[in-house]
Formats: sequence, C-alpha cells, structure tokens
Amino acid sequence: MAQRLIVHIGPRKTGTTYLQRVLQQLSPSLKAQGVLYPTDYRGEDDYNHVGAISDLTHNEESKESNRWTGKDGSGWTGLASAIGSWDGTAIISAEMIGGLRPPAARRMLDGLSASTIDVVITMRDLGRILPSSWQQHVRNTHTQPYRRYLERRAQERGDQPPAQMQAEWDTERHQTFWRSYAYGALVRRWQDLVGAEHVNVVTLPPSGSPSHLLWDRFRAALDVSALPETAPKLPAFIANIGSTRAEAVFLHALNVEAKRRGWNRKTANELQQHLLSSGFLERPDRGGPLLLPRSYLGRVREWAAADIDDMATTGVVVHGDVEDLRVLDSSASHGRVPSDQIAAAGAFATANAMAREADEIRRRNLREGAISLPGRLARRIRDRLRGDRI
Repeated sequence: MAQRLIVHIGPRKTGTTYLQRVLQQLSPSLKAQGVLYPTDYRGEDDYNHVGAISDLTHNEESKESNRWTGKDGSGWTGLASAIGSWDGTAIISAEMIGGLRPPAARRMLDGLSASTIDVVITMRDLGRILPSSWQQHVRNTHTQPYRRYLERRAQERGDQPPAQMQAEWDTERHQTFWRSYAYGALVRRWQDLVGAEHVNVVTLPPSGSPSHLLWDRFRAALDVSALPETAPKLPAFIANIGSTRAEAVFLHALNVEAKRRGWNRKTANELQQHLLSSGFLERPDRGGPLLLPRSYLGRVREWAAADIDDMATTGVVVHGDVEDLRVLDSSASHGRVPSDQIAAAGAFATANAMAREADEIRRRNLREGAISLPGRLARRIRDRLRGDRI
C-alpha cells in the first residue's frame, strides 16, 4: 500500500500534458527515491493514467459501454496493483478525473490503496480555456461551430450562482465541462471526498510568464522533495502545440466535409493528424491564436469572477495567484477570421502533406528498384496470384 497518493487533476489545457511528460521523464529517478509515477502499468510506456481511469469509469461516465469500445479493465487493474504494492509516495495524473461525477470519483479513490490521499488541481482562466476546448472538440472530429459550442456551454452554465448549480453539474452526465472548469465547485467536490486540508490548487501563469513558473508552483503543491527544482527539458516532438485560429477554422470545415461524405471519425481523425504533423507546424507564419468572440467576453468574465469568489469560500490553498484566473480584455478578438488566412493555412498544410506523400512514393520506388530482377519477377507473380484469388 502506498503511504501517500497524490492525485493530479489537470483538466485539458491546464498545462497537464507538459507536467505529465516531465513526470514521465523523471519517473526512473523518482522511483529510486521512493516516489512512483507509473508509466508501464499496462505493458506500454504511458505518460498519463487516462487509460486506467477510463477502464474503471467508462461504463458509467460515457454513453458508450466498455463492451462496444473493447475496454477490458486491464489498465485499471495494472495501475491499482502498482500503487497497492508500492511502499512510498505515488502520483497519478489524468485530465478526465476532474470531469468524474462523485460516485465514479469515489470508486476510483476506493480502488487505490493509500494511507493518505492528496489532490492537486491545476487551473487556467476561462478566457484561454474556452477557445482551446473548442479546438480540442474540433480535433476530436466534431462539427459543432465555435459560437454554437460557446452557446451550449452558456446554457449548461445556467443563471444561478455556482453553489446552487453544483448539484446539477455533479449529477448530469453531459455536464463534463463545468464539472472540470467551475473551479469553486470542483474544489468543493474533492474536498468532500478527501478532506479540505488535502486539496491544493495551482494556477497557470499568464501568457508570457517565465517558462519555469508552472513547474515551480506544481512542485510546491505536491511537496515531494524528490522532485528537482528545475524541470528537465522536453523534446520538441512531445510538446502539445495548439492550432491557430485560421487552422482551427480550416479543420472544422474539414470535419464538416468529411461528415458530408460519410467518412467515419477514425478516417477524419487520421487525415487531421496527417495535416497537423506534416503541414501546419512547419508554416513560417501560422497566424494568431483563437480567441473569444468579443460578444462573449462580458459573460465569460462574469463566470470567472463568480468562480473565483466561490473558490474563496472553500479556503483552499492556492499556489500561484488567484488573479491569474481573471479573464483579460486581450482574451477576445474583433471580427471573424479572414477567409484568405483560412485558405492560406489549408493550402500550406495540403501542399506539405502532398509533398511528403510524393517523397514517400519516391523512396518506395527506389527501394523496389534496388531489388534484383528475380526478386521483382517473383513479386509480380505473387501479386498476380493474390489478385486472382481476390
């Protein structure tokens, strides 16, 4: 049994992937010092614990049953076993934990053997969360337009103060967004589960802050002496880089067209990943980030202010500055994305993807050309026989 379990609740776009990748890289040295950050709990090198948590909670938290998705619970069994057999401090981290309803959260905690459980929640201001959330929505191949997405979040938010809305957020399955980002209610939910003194908050620094500041705050909240003062530098390829506003609008249009053509979501997602990996990131001038529409700025500011006031009533310890959660005027943009910027982003990504595909064809032809004549004849005969069988 672990002597101490630290549960990192990092809702999407709150610096979570960065922190998880740092912990993954530190895992071997931490383990030698009595701190477990499990990375091989299901036979592969995982940097977070989403697979395990979804194995346990998917049936009750998702519309899709485990029977349909093929989840068999082995990820959860592996994680629980690793922590149950560890005599020291263990750390787990998963974006989806913040969106769990109380019964699922309790079941998760009950399945992890630990003498003490501490919770650390990372938070980012709603002015940056909402645009990033829609971009993630688009990357998951959804077709809901940006403004309709924001209006849906407004409807789910309701008109009552957070303390009065919490019962609905805690019970309705579709209220995942506000379970994760109505911060006062999020803190209160987990204080009820583990005790008020066992919940800490880390706020993300404002844009342009020193790069080490998030790690400094996170390390202070975890209070684990084995964590180094300076986080290791991560390879660029594992950075979770968001799309710009032109790129996001282009990908949304791609999703709409894929749906019109009847493509399944896996096919659309594979095309997106191809464009993201071989197109957008190499563009010299990618353009500015997606921001809030100016017409939503006032409402989002009010939500953020209400959540800050609500969180103050919990007495939770904040590592950082609660003012980091205010929504700034710079969070909003004037007007829509110019069509020429969208076209330029799409054209660059498409051309780059086609160029890489052409390079791959040339390399394949060179490899085949290097094969001896008997080998080429044998391959032609084999291919013809296969064609006859089909």
